[in-house]
Amino acid sequence: MVTVRPVPDDPKIPIDRDKTLMKTTKSIPLFKTLLPASLLCCAFVTVSSEAAVLMKPTAATTLNYPHALTPEKVNPAITPPEKVLGFPVGQRTATPEQINELVKLWAKESDRISYQQYATSYEGRPLHLLAISTPKNLAALPDIQQKVQMLAKPQGKSSSDIEKAIKELPAIAWMAYSIHGNESSGADAALALIYQLIAADDAEVTALLENMVVLVDPMMNPDGRARFTKMLEQHRGTAPNVDGQSMLHTGVWPFGRSNHYYYDLNRDFYFLQAPETRGRVALINQWYPQLMIDGHEMGSDDTFLFGPSREPINSNIPQSKHKWGKIFATDQAAAFDQNNWTYYTGEWFENLYPGYSNYAEYRGAVHILYEQARTAEDGIQLNNGIVRTYQQSVHHQLVSSIANLKTLAANSKAMYRDFVQDRQLVTSADSPYANKSYVVLPTANRKRLEHFVSLLQAQNIEVLQLTAPTSVKRVVDQLGQSFTQKNLPKGAIVINARQSEARLLNAILEFNANIKDEVLLEEYQRTLRDGSSLMYDNTAWNMTMMLGLTALEVGEEISDNVKAYEPAALHVAAKDENLGWLVNGDDDASVAFAARLMEQGVQVRLIDKAGQLGSVVFNRGTVTVLRSDNPQHADLADKVMTAAADVHTDLHNLTQGLGDGDLPDIGGAHFRLLQAPKLAIVGQSGVSQLDFGAIWHMVDTHLGIRHSHLDLAALTRADLRQYNVIVLPHMMAKLDPSASAALKSWVEAGGTLISVDGATTQVMAGGLSTVKPLAAAIEDAAKYDLSLQREWLASQSTLANKAAINSYLVPERISLPWLADEKTKGLDKDQLKIWEQWSAHFMPSGAILAGRVDQKHWLTFGSENQLPLLFSNHPLLMSDDESEAAVRIGVMTENKMVPSRKLGWSTLPAGQDVRVRMSGLLWPEAAQRVTNAAYLTRESKGNGQVILFAGQPVVRGATKGTERLLLNAIVYGPGLGASNPIKL
Repeated sequence: MVTVRPVPDDPKIPIDRDKTLMKTTKSIPLFKTLLPASLLCCAFVTVSSEAAVLMKPTAATTLNYPHALTPEKVNPAITPPEKVLGFPVGQRTATPEQINELVKLWAKESDRISYQQYATSYEGRPLHLLAISTPKNLAALPDIQQKVQMLAKPQGKSSSDIEKAIKELPAIAWMAYSIHGNESSGADAALALIYQLIAADDAEVTALLENMVVLVDPMMNPDGRARFTKMLEQHRGTAPNVDGQSMLHTGVWPFGRSNHYYYDLNRDFYFLQAPETRGRVALINQWYPQLMIDGHEMGSDDTFLFGPSREPINSNIPQSKHKWGKIFATDQAAAFDQNNWTYYTGEWFENLYPGYSNYAEYRGAVHILYEQARTAEDGIQLNNGIVRTYQQSVHHQLVSSIANLKTLAANSKAMYRDFVQDRQLVTSADSPYANKSYVVLPTANRKRLEHFVSLLQAQNIEVLQLTAPTSVKRVVDQLGQSFTQKNLPKGAIVINARQSEARLLNAILEFNANIKDEVLLEEYQRTLRDGSSLMYDNTAWNMTMMLGLTALEVGEEISDNVKAYEPAALHVAAKDENLGWLVNGDDDASVAFAARLMEQGVQVRLIDKAGQLGSVVFNRGTVTVLRSDNPQHADLADKVMTAAADVHTDLHNLTQGLGDGDLPDIGGAHFRLLQAPKLAIVGQSGVSQLDFGAIWHMVDTHLGIRHSHLDLAALTRADLRQYNVIVLPHMMAKLDPSASAALKSWVEAGGTLISVDGATTQVMAGGLSTVKPLAAAIEDAAKYDLSLQREWLASQSTLANKAAINSYLVPERISLPWLADEKTKGLDKDQLKIWEQWSAHFMPSGAILAGRVDQKHWLTFGSENQLPLLFSNHPLLMSDDESEAAVRIGVMTENKMVPSRKLGWSTLPAGQDVRVRMSGLLWPEAAQRVTNAAYLTRESKGNGQVILFAGQPVVRGATKGTERLLLNAIVYGPGLGASNPIKL
């Protein structure tokens, strides 16, 4: 293998910051015009007298990195990277445009490259995959793919056929870089790696490629990188800057980590929200690479981290991957030792969440994370006074890549055998996944169900559907309740666990990830000691819960009455001869249907009660368009049918206006006229870019309606009268008092203010809401408990104190819900304060909690009685009679044996247990603390309303259950919760 060559002691550094001229008479981009030093004085003479010459910086010898990252002996037919970049590869951050130009050029020049574009980003930038090998191997790529796919599904294949394929197959590596756009050194290392593999005149490189296909994904996030490189250009001065605190290194909001919609692409490998991920995963799943590396960066004062990871480790990862991970780490460490570089493995990198690029581990790859200490530009002066240059950062990633490829070359055949053995195991009768299946119950929510199935099928997971009612045994529901037997309805979705992709499907569908006792003990100790955590990400991510679908775990493989899943045919309404049209409110697409029509000036109504009109049965939240409301629209039918087709929903004709019995009639109060939302989302510094981006993405992909983005710092200067809905995403900054005052006036005039997580904390602190956080309300716990009991009784179908209703005497004893059993009286005020402070230490790190839903509230249209809530250390909302709690934490289940009793600040009704945890790590202390707190509240304020979310309803585009709540708030809020004048 080629090694990097040393450069002379006094190398010429082509980043000629000191040789750049700026003319005032004509704008020239900074550092785009580079002149040799010998011409600097002459250039000064020849330009206009108005020209300004940048001062030449003093020498910065600490930035002279003594190694070049390209080989000395190369094929002259291959263009060196510096010819396109204008500087040696790795010395400075290459832009997406430069990377695109190079890979396309090299694909034309080299017979060692097979090039394809696998996706296009939201901003129109291409994403590339380069297959690098010998011309012979490249010509055989279809055959190589066919063989490796045979190994991935070895059932029915003879051992001789399998061994023959292993002997013939080259090693397959997937080398992926810079999924976070501001972690730039990976993509520059990819350029250096590609050039070495295609241009080096080296026998070791030739031998490597004869037995390997190297798949290079050089730039996984071009939109984020474009934002980052533009920031570098904007903050670059004439002199190099090694101060890690400067904006050159820290960046500015929204930074470059995420893609166009500020999505973290490294959390998207099975939720598949971004086009970059969808294209990438489709290819990875075709190739089944043996090795997948992922080049990242971390804090600038760190060193270099690589695998293997530490606990907690997901139990669905094959044991063989732990063995191979250690072997790769040993060789990578040796390469660093040879260069006298510092590094470490594991330490903070756990491997529980399966949604990173490490999802490939569940499909058979050895996954290795690189975390290089971040050096955005020039270099960083470390705490020890030494300057680490950007080129050295790139060099670390390059050497790691080469070391890993060498290890793969030496062990590929044995790794293939382990791969086949595990694929045979998981589909056999001895599989750890035998006698297990997952069932999703039928739902009228077409959009959500079809989305769920599409995510599984994108991972090559087999999805079945019941053709008839079927009885099954050993069933557990999402609340942890066990049943010895259950009857499943026709149409239920079935995913049998014993199939080729068993490890991945179980990782994403099992209700609970196993966490070892020793991990729990250390986590508990850390929680008490200093509040730190072993958990790097969420401890819960179950796909059915995230999507808000009701599912069951079944203790058997379901083989009777099943067929391959087929989506139901779309119901298309007739165009003429009707009173109007209906879209069932159960379908998430109904909200988009309403929003898109209202944007075109169509009057839309919402039916707030379930019913039947003619042959059409509908649920609450159903959207209707009446001809009588829209005489001005001659093309009304075309607009309605186009909107239904755009959002892919069933459209029904309304042919009868009279409801049966007390069901809604067409002209009654249950047909509520909506008002078109005029939406603004607040962002910029102090606001979470991830939450802002998720909400923005939801609006653009689900609704597609026009909206505005406002600067948090400029709220007081904005004319808020242009909007009737404002969303405050999660924020870390405090809400300025003047901004609170402006929002208060706007709400009272008729606006709908929606706040999320940290913004909710600021809204409460600013006096915009009567809702309080738990800590501030504990003094008045009895008042909030009384409101809770009122809510509970109002939702019951039985009468309290029924026996005394017809009595002529005043009853001496009646049932009062807040009176607990004498033996289980609650804590006094002082004890409650201590309890609250103590339990606050144990708040979850991304667990899924059970939410109980007010089925009569308009905010919960499209929601079942119980709703999974992804919850972390969010504010706990205390709602009394001045506000409405549409969703609370904790689902009541019947247990006739238990009396009424106190739990923290609240009273549990007699005959009821409360279930809170659905999935993930939830300490008992936190379970008590969160129970009965509100997740979603609404209250009137003047002519407007304030809607508070305790958590973030849109997380990674995946939490479809709570996302629906936000969609309802945005689209239906102006018409259902605010008192704005109706414009007819």
